[in-house]
Amino acid sequence: MITIFSNLDALRSQPEACPMLYKTLSAAVYGIDASIIEVEVDVSGIKCDEDHFHTVGLPDAAVRESRDRVRAALRNCEYDIPLTHITINLAPADIKKEGSGFDLPMALGILGAYGGLNKKEICDCLFVGELSLDGGIRSVRGALPIAIEARGRKISRIVVPEVNAKEAAMVSGISVYPVKSFIDVVRFVNSGNGILPITIDQQALLNESQHFPCDFKDVRG
Repeated sequence: MITIFSNLDALRSQPEACPMLYKTLSAAVYGIDASIIEVEVDVSGIKCDEDHFHTVGLPDAAVRESRDRVRAALRNCEYDIPLTHITINLAPADIKKEGSGFDLPMALGILGAYGGLNKKEICDCLFVGELSLDGGIRSVRGALPIAIEARGRKISRIVVPEVNAKEAAMVSGISVYPVKSFIDVVRFVNSGNGILPITIDQQALLNESQHFPCDFKDVRG
């Protein structure tokens, strides 16, 4: 396991350890629209005998189940997360959050709260992606509206699953970074290396999408 939480032993020795907070940006999709969501992760720093992992902010079942995917993905990427009080708030709290795309920003927030990321805040980058148990990143729905909303909110970079990258890159004015695994994202955040923004020929991609194996003019009856 990777030892990255150098400040945790000191916190455990204190009767009332100070909480640690880390924030990342993500997005929720509603039909053809998206909303920017701030993912706030707070950890107590006090070791518990059992898991205390709570997600608030109107999460649906898929979001609540993220706790198991996130813990397993972090463990299988060799990040040993201790059993402490972890509270994740998806703000604004009055918007219902659906889907598994919050896995990636949640995992990043936990890692950042424990001191595993070099940057204190990542305010110019948005993260979406579902985590597999081995730390791989699976596709999400709504990459296009997420990219459009990110550009409208002046967010210059978005990190998305590799299979969603071309869709998101159709939106000009933002840099889209395709990722395959959680380790790729950690390296990108810590050093900026390893992932290049994707570039596509928008016109060629649109022309390609206009070719269909059949046409309604061939329908008879």
